Amino acid sequence: MPECEAVGADISHGDALFKVCEYAATLPQRIPNFSCEQTTSRFLNGQVVDVITARVTYVDGRESYQDIRTNKRSATNTLPEIGTWSTGQFEADIRAVFVGGNKATWRFAGNDKIDGRPALIFTYEVAHQDVALWQLHMHGLTAAPPYKGELWIDPETSAPLRLNVAAAELPEGFPLRSAEVQISYSDVPFGDGTSFVLPVRSTVDSSATAGRQTHNVLEFQNCHKFRATARMVPPAD
Repeated sequence: MPECEAVGADISHGDALFKVCEYAATLPQRIPNFSCEQTTSRFLNGQVVDVITARVTYVDGRESYQDIRTNKRSATNTLPEIGTWSTGQFEADIRAVFVGGNKATWRFAGNDKIDGRPALIFTYEVAHQDVALWQLHMHGLTAAPPYKGELWIDPETSAPLRLNVAAAELPEGFPLRSAEVQISYSDVPFGDGTSFVLPVRSTVDSSATAGRQTHNVLEFQNCHKFRATARMVPPAD
C-alpha cells in the first residue's frame, strides 16, 4: 500500500507498525459484512445516565442501527437525537491514523502487557488533518482537530490490540474542551469458521466547556456475518 511505504521506517519494531498500517488501509476492501449486539453505558459527571442497546450492522462500509432500546425499552428516537453517541470504531478511527495525507509521526515507546498479553507500544501525533476522518460533532458544529495517542500491537501477530485517540487542540468556540477515544481489538470468530480482527470494547470521554463530563462504555458482542436474504415472487396472472 503506498500510504504504508514509509510507516515504521527507521524505528524499532517498525515492521509490526507497517503490518497494522496494511490492515487499516485495506479495511474498506477486506472487512466482512457483519452485525453485532452493541451495548453503550453512558455516564454524565460520574453518574449513570442510561444503557442503550442496539443491533449494529456493517455492510459495504456503512454502519446502521436497528432495535434501539434505552434501559431495555424501545427508543423512538434516531441515534443523533438520543444524546452523546459515537461511531467509527469499526474502521474509520484506525484508518484515519494511517491515511497518507495526515502524515502522522510515530515513535516506539516500549513494551507492556494487556490482560497478560505482550504488547508493543507506539505513540503518534497528527499535527493537521488534511483528510478529516476523525471528527467531533456537537450542537450542530463539526471539528477535525489535530490529535495524538497510542497504538498497542501484538508482537506475534502484528494485530492491533488497543488504539487511543485524543484531541490535541480544539478550535475556539467549539463546545468541547477535550475528547478521547480508546478502542480494544480482538480476533472475533464467526460461525462459518472464519474470524476477523474487530473492536470488542471502546470508551469515549469528553469534557464540555460548560463543565459537563461524559463517559461512554461501548461493548460489541455476538457478532455474526451479515447475509441478506431474498425471496422470488412470481408475477401475478
